[in-house]
Amino acid sequence: MTPQNWLKGPKTLATRTSLLLMGVIILAQLLAATIWYQHSSQREQEGLVTTVRSLALSAASTISFFSALPPEYRHLVLNQLRSMGGTRFFVSLNDHEIPVQPLPNSERKTLVLDEVANVLKEELGDTSQIQLEFTQRDQLKVFNKEISIDALPLMWAHYSLSYGEINPPILVMQIEVAPQQWFYLAAVLPAPYVQLETPLISHKEILSLLLSGLLLMSVTWWLVRKELQPLKNLAKAATLMSSRLKVPEVKEQGSAELIAAIRAFNKMNRRINAHMHERDMLFGAISHDLKTPIACLKLRIEMLDDEQERIKLQRIVSDLELMVKGALQCIVETDIHEEIEAIDLNQLLTHCQLAFEQKVQINGQIQTPFIGKPLAIKRAISNLIHNAVKYGERAYISLHETEDRIILTVTDDGPPINCERLNQWFAPYYRDQSTMHHEGHGLGLTISKSIAKAHGGDLLLSQSSSGGLAATLYFVRD
Repeated sequence: MTPQNWLKGPKTLATRTSLLLMGVIILAQLLAATIWYQHSSQREQEGLVTTVRSLALSAASTISFFSALPPEYRHLVLNQLRSMGGTRFFVSLNDHEIPVQPLPNSERKTLVLDEVANVLKEELGDTSQIQLEFTQRDQLKVFNKEISIDALPLMWAHYSLSYGEINPPILVMQIEVAPQQWFYLAAVLPAPYVQLETPLISHKEILSLLLSGLLLMSVTWWLVRKELQPLKNLAKAATLMSSRLKVPEVKEQGSAELIAAIRAFNKMNRRINAHMHERDMLFGAISHDLKTPIACLKLRIEMLDDEQERIKLQRIVSDLELMVKGALQCIVETDIHEEIEAIDLNQLLTHCQLAFEQKVQINGQIQTPFIGKPLAIKRAISNLIHNAVKYGERAYISLHETEDRIILTVTDDGPPINCERLNQWFAPYYRDQSTMHHEGHGLGLTISKSIAKAHGGDLLLSQSSSGGLAATLYFVRD
């Protein structure tokens, strides 16, 4: 997964914030660990040099002591030291140089070996042949017979060459003091510099880093989610408003910015409700007040003696009455005060098919219910079917659904349409020249498009494959 896809993966703000914070924490911890390691490494290196120098001086003193003894007493002293145990070095006197399996080279290993070599040369003189090397305990060979250190009695080397469960590297120093006489000294580095290399981050530190990061991410996710709850309530209220329901006021809570946004939304909601109420009152008054003058006009026209004038005025009054009824119908049908519920579109289309006397053919099915206003959805679809049956005698409905929308297309076998004027068909009272001989108000497409938009969708017009009209109605799933 690429970084761009990774960033697009999480959708919620709480998850995005938590992951981002987790990454920042890990990066900061790694940066701090790197700085600490560099500082600690420099300090440890200075302490290591001092400690190794002390170890080398002790080794030089031991070699000088044994060199001062008569040759016949050296082995006696060595046997007594081995029997007593607890010495700092494992010491032996060999007749040849014992081969050592070296550890891989490193900066700290080279530093230690150079410091020990310099001290031994200063104390013993440059005439001595010195061989220095680090090896592992299981690779360590001792005595002329080159036997394993673990084959010896525990008292001889257990205390000087072990640190419990730790398996530290062992420094082997071999100094030729005379022909066929090699002093053999083996020792581990003193604490706290038992290991040559200090790891950048230990397993415990990694575990601690992960646990602290997960704990902080969990707490952050919980806090962010709690802070975002008012934003979710605001989004829910906005969705309800888009469906033209009466939206209750959102509780003002959360951060100062969220409270300001919620307060502005509530103020807008109250203003919209007031406008809707005033509009209902206005159209109610218009509906009531215009009925009486129109009825009076009709009565006066019937009393005219001139028949041609009477017919002309009757046509004008009829058009006026039709326009008033159409306007009120448009308001009533696009502003349906009903609750949102799950709609079985297949069952709804079956009812529409029966209403139009089997002049409707349905292809496809919708597998999942759609959440919306059932009467409004039925009215939008019925308007499209009615137009298809009226102008093309039959309606063909094809259904298709995706993850985020439902698509319903109604086509007919009507006469060819003028594609250049399709956008004008949504205008109220618009009647195309090819449809003037059919009855109607020119409001069906306007109402259907308004209902579709109220459900987050739209209505699109195009020419069908047979040349008639294809009306594509789609609704967006929340």
